[in-house]
Formats: sequence, C-alpha cells, structure tokens
Amino acid sequence: MSFRRSILALSFLPLFVFVLDLILRFNYLRLLELPLFQHFLYSFIFEWTICFTAVWIVSQFHHRRKTVTAIAVAILTVIQLIAYGHYFYFGVLPNPYSVNYLLDHTADALSLIGSSVTWIQGAVFAFLFLLQYVIFTKALRGMDQLSSRFRFSIIGIFFLLIIVFNNNVRFAPASYSITPATVFSIKYALQERWFGSSFEVRHGYVRRRFTIEERPQMKAQYNCILILSESVRSRSLSSYGYRRPTTPFQDSMIAAGSIIKFDHHFTNTVSTQYTIPVLLSGVFTIRKTDQPFIYDYLKHWSDVKTYFFSSQSMQRSNIDLVYNTSLDTFLCQEKLTLPQFNDLGVDDEEFAGMVRSFHEKQSGEKFFSIIQFNNTHFPYTVKPSAEYFTSTPDSAVVDLYDNTIREQDGLLRSYINSFRRAGLLDSTVIIFTSDHGEAFGERGHLGHLNTLYTEDVEVPLWIYLPPGFPKEKRDALRQNSKAVTSHLDLFPTMMDLFGLNKKNDPGMKFCGVSLFQSVGRNRIIPIVGKDMIDTKAVVIDSIKYIETVKDGIAKYEAYDFRTDAGERNNIWQRLTAAEQKSIKQYILEVDTISMQSTQH
Repeated sequence: MSFRRSILALSFLPLFVFVLDLILRFNYLRLLELPLFQHFLYSFIFEWTICFTAVWIVSQFHHRRKTVTAIAVAILTVIQLIAYGHYFYFGVLPNPYSVNYLLDHTADALSLIGSSVTWIQGAVFAFLFLLQYVIFTKALRGMDQLSSRFRFSIIGIFFLLIIVFNNNVRFAPASYSITPATVFSIKYALQERWFGSSFEVRHGYVRRRFTIEERPQMKAQYNCILILSESVRSRSLSSYGYRRPTTPFQDSMIAAGSIIKFDHHFTNTVSTQYTIPVLLSGVFTIRKTDQPFIYDYLKHWSDVKTYFFSSQSMQRSNIDLVYNTSLDTFLCQEKLTLPQFNDLGVDDEEFAGMVRSFHEKQSGEKFFSIIQFNNTHFPYTVKPSAEYFTSTPDSAVVDLYDNTIREQDGLLRSYINSFRRAGLLDSTVIIFTSDHGEAFGERGHLGHLNTLYTEDVEVPLWIYLPPGFPKEKRDALRQNSKAVTSHLDLFPTMMDLFGLNKKNDPGMKFCGVSLFQSVGRNRIIPIVGKDMIDTKAVVIDSIKYIETVKDGIAKYEAYDFRTDAGERNNIWQRLTAAEQKSIKQYILEVDTISMQSTQH
C-alpha cells in the first residue's frame, strides 16, 4: 500500500466522525458566526490526529488485534451515542455540568440512561459499530505501512494540539466538533474537582462554616414542620387543577379551609442540591457552603429543638456535611436499618412510621422539624398497593409519577392524623412544598435539569395554621396566596413565625419577603439552572423572562403564565427595545452570588 493510500485509509475514520457531527448538529452549527464556525473546521485536525493515535495504539496489539479493535470501536460508538443523546435531549454536547452530575449522582444518571435505551438505539449502535469497525480495520492496514518516524511525528503533533485546544475549547465548546468538545469538557470537570477551588471537593461536599452572633434566646410560641417533597410539580396535583385525582386528601383540606394554598409558587433552582440551601438560608446563591440555615439561627436565638428527617441518601456523597449543623436530631437513609427502596433512599412509607412516632413523643418543648420525602423522585418506584392510575404503555412513566404523588398524598394524611392525635395541630404551623418540578416531554425532554419552564419550576405550596393564630397574619397569608411567591420567601416566613424576622437586621441577610407581611407585586424573583446548561430567569408580576445560553448564543423568551399556563406563546418580541434591555440587565444580575428580591 502506497503512502498516499495509507493516509487516505487513515482519513476515513476522522472524516466519518466529522461529517456525522456536521449532519447531526447542522441546525446549531449553521447559526454560528464565521469565527466560531472556523473552530469547527479546525476541529478536523484534532479529529484526525486523535483517530490516528487511537489506531496506532490498537496497532501495537499484534495478538488478538480483532478483539482489541472491536473493544476500541465499541467504546467510540458508546461515546458517540451518549454524546448525541445528550445533545438531542439537552440541546448541547456534554459539558462540565453534565460530567459533574454523572460523578455526583451516578445512580440517577445511570437510571436516566438506562430508562432511555430502546431497540432503536440498539439498532443505531449495531449499525455504527459495524461501519466504524470496517473503517477502523482499513485504517490499521494503512498504519502498518507507515514508518515509525512518521507515526511518532503525528503523535507529537497530537500532543501539541492538546495544549492548543485546551486553551480554547472552554470558551465555546460546542463550536468545536464532538471529540474535542466532549474530551475537554471531561478534562475541565475533573480538573476543577481535583485541583480547583470548587466548593464541591473530590469526595463530596465540604462542611459549612459560618458565625452567628449570640443574642438572648426568645421563647417560641409555635412549632413548625417543613415538609419537603421531591420533584413534584404543581400541575400534576389535582389541588392545582390536574385532571387526575392525585391529591384527594389535600383537596379536602383546601375545600375545608384547613390549609392555605398558594397559586403561583416558584422554586429558585431546578436541582435539589441547590434548592434546599436556598430555601433554608433565604439567600439566592448556588453555593452550598458558609450560609447559616433557618435552624442555625433558631438554635442560637430561640429555645426550639431542631430536627431533620430525610428518607434520602446523604452520607454516601457527604451531603450530610451541608445540612448536619445545629440539629438536635438528624436522620437520613444511611443512619437507618430500613432497606434501600430506590436509587435515592428508603421507602417514605416505612420511614414515616419512625418520624410519626418521634413527633408523637414530644415532651412539650417547641421544635422546628424538616421532613424530606423521596419516593416521587425518578424512577418513580411504586408498590403494587399504590397503582391507582394505569393507561397506555406510552404514558407509563406519567402513570408511575402520578401514582407516587397519590401515594404521597395518603402519607400526608397519615402525618396530619398523627399530629392531630399527638395534639400538635393546636400549636404547629405546617408548610408543604417541593424542591423543584419535573418535565414529561412537554418540550422534548424528561426530568428537571435543563429548562426553567413551568413544569420544572412551578411547585406546590400550602400552609396549615393552628386555631387561634393571629388574624392579621392569617389574613396576610391568604392575600399573599394569590401573589407570585418563591422559595426565597420561606426563610423569612419561618423566621417571622418565631419572632426573629427583623428588617435590616445586621446579623441576618436574606432575599425574600415574609408571607405574613405585604408581598410587592413587581418584585424580582430570580431562578437559575446550572446543572446541564446555563439558563436563568426572572419573574416579575405575571411574566417570566428566560435567558438560555448555549455555547455563547443567548436565546430570550417571555411568558405570561397567568394567561398562558403552558407557556407556549413567547411574547419577547412584543417588548420594546428599552424593556428588553432592562430585562437583560435583571437577568445579568442573577449571576451574582446574592441577589436581593427587591421592588423596582
């Protein structure tokens, strides 16, 4: 085989990878400005040298070469399927956000990947594998004809290109072809985890460090129980108008006037790891460290006992380091003898018996308690006794999800009845909400990590007030239930309940507004998504403004969610240039470490 034919044989594989990427991502690549599109063209050099290096490595196996070739091609094909699966699902190629999610939430990520595998993906894998195996085999023949000096020269060029591309890919990764975009995203994520200053360390999370000034302790008048659901969106609850009777108990409580339901309540992030710290600290930040939580203040400034009961896994990744401060009792999956129920933790129903028993034995001391659920998290594990809804195989995942919500509603009934038996309802405020929502293909994706539409960020909120609760505050709560609220409001609300919410208090900072006080109509509510792609939003009155940045290209949307509940009618272009500029400035401020939810 001549030198020219050898080079041609070695060029088929990178050319195939490059052209395949161009075809599959054409709709994105055609929007790039010329300087960014040039990145994509330069990528072919990297594709060529990395394929050359891979073929050279395989060529060193003189024995079992066919087996090694098959393994190499299988790895290449799997990476392609995962990368393009990520692209078609999230709209971007794998990036440091997705790599970190895979490392921090491996069980969840594998469950998502496993649940999405179909026979079509299997057929695509088989086709790509066979085609690339043939191309790889021809490349090996070409490699065998080349001199050692030429081989090592190309490998040397490859290592030089690594240095060049390493300094450039991070700024607009998806403007490059699939291989550099994916390889360097993995490299950036691992580099930050192992050597960077990230607050997420190699083996999990670091413990929070904070200082709270000492003050005379106030005597609490009420208990407070905060119930945190998992991945529950308001639009899947019959109490919010859903077509299925998923929440009959909550419906009855609302009809009887026993609880106050909030019509438009927003989470401020779409990931539990960020939402819970925001909710508990009242500070809009994606940092999970060095922020005092509600129970830290209560432990220092009041006489209440503090409890945190979670059926989720926390010690596996050291997440408990974030939460386990100033708590008299802290329970999570790893501290229990209950069996594993799903990838996230133990069965809420089995866990509930322990929590109910604990509260029923209260000695009369005032307390603040958090109860965190698990079962409504993907993969929506349902026991046979909880199969309320079934329809067609096409909606099986929605059936599972709805069934977990219905089962949770029954669990809430058992909790409330238990609190009633223990005499706690006469002195306890109960707050129920969820960390974030969940999507089911409304815009072509499942889950909750990559958009800020209504299905991801509108979550339920209801509050139970005991008899004799001050009328002024009860009336304010009812009035605010028609306003637009967010998780940032829960911290000042709970502090207000314990008499500790004071405006301009130098010892305490928070972003929201107590729901026992007047909530302004035109305040700014920030929302952020930082897991898979960079997307931010602000809610002002009844309009949600969204900015989504994919590899340097910003897209803007605006929806009036009161008149357009499904958020299908983008009204961004109806805004004047001045209005658009103002909104972009508000969205820009979402990137700051802390953003006050103020009037404007």
